Amino acid sequence: MFLLTPLLTITLSLTSVSSRNCRCTSGSGCWPSDSEFQTLASKLSQPLIHLVPPATPCYDSTAGNCTDVLAGWYTGIWRSDQPGAAQNSNYETYTFPNGTIQGCYLNTTLGIACCQGSVPVIGVDARTPEDIQEAVRFAGSNNLRLVIKNTGCVNRPLFTQFGFLRAD
Repeated sequence: MFLLTPLLTITLSLTSVSSRNCRCTSGSGCWPSDSEFQTLASKLSQPLIHLVPPATPCYDSTAGNCTDVLAGWYTGIWRSDQPGAAQNSNYETYTFPNGTIQGCYLNTTLGIACCQGSVPVIGVDARTPEDIQEAVRFAGSNNLRLVIKNTGCVNRPLFTQFGFLRAD
């Protein structure tokens, strides 16, 4: 029998980076249009979700409560409840080939803007096997990268890879 966790998430990264291995990424002419994402959403049991880095409320109060972020930042349970969070915050940043780093840091006094980093920004809240099938079909037909987030232990979580479709 196929079992799903209560909040199984497949995410599409909408970050600007040139495609590698001929896969399509956001900012490329091949990236799916809003209309194509709406078509995907119409085939799913849950609406598409829009992910933001977990520190975003400390930069934009309309995104949430910074006090909650500060209280939970180093707590694994809090981080696991945040759709845009990795278990360790350093995995939420992205380092470009030229060495520049993009991320959204808890320390707002650095004077650095909050950026998406390696946090995917759109996803599928997959609750059924059919949701997963639709998301995988969508990734395949649009030549998007696919990566699975699970509860396994790895040194560098692959679910935060820049420009990927992510499945939880």
